[in-house]
Amino acid sequence: MSGPSIRLACALDAEDAVKVLRASIEELCELDHKRDPEILGAWLSNKTPQTFLHWLGLADEHVIVAELDAAMVGVGSVNRNGSVHLCYVAPGFQRRGVSAALLAALEERALAWGLTELVLTSSETAMGFYLRQGYVPTGPRELTRFGMAAYPFRKALIATPAEP
Repeated sequence: MSGPSIRLACALDAEDAVKVLRASIEELCELDHKRDPEILGAWLSNKTPQTFLHWLGLADEHVIVAELDAAMVGVGSVNRNGSVHLCYVAPGFQRRGVSAALLAALEERALAWGLTELVLTSSETAMGFYLRQGYVPTGPRELTRFGMAAYPFRKALIATPAEP
């Protein structure tokens, strides 16, 4: 199996991207939402095609998708201010390099913008992944507006020289 292909998201991706986001949260992040309807409802409230289209329209937001065998299997985004906002993988595709490919592409975009670091807030579920990708904790656990635990992380970005 080859790795996922990563590309810039477009308006035609809205429905599939939202399906990936919602399924990832509902099925892979139970450790975080604990099936609490209030937490889950709040977390999913902005995972709509309309919101996704809004994100695409933001000049400072870079939204990408990952595909394997013509199926969308991941969604990621980074803001020009250096915040990773999304890095989600579809259920059944975790630990197959999709999230790592998304994150690498977001880091490349950040470097192209001239950024020297990225920050993000991790769920409990994703903490191990971010640690393996070189992100370091920057503070104590916080509570999100969704009412669940979140963990601040950062990573210094280092540009790799282009091959001759």
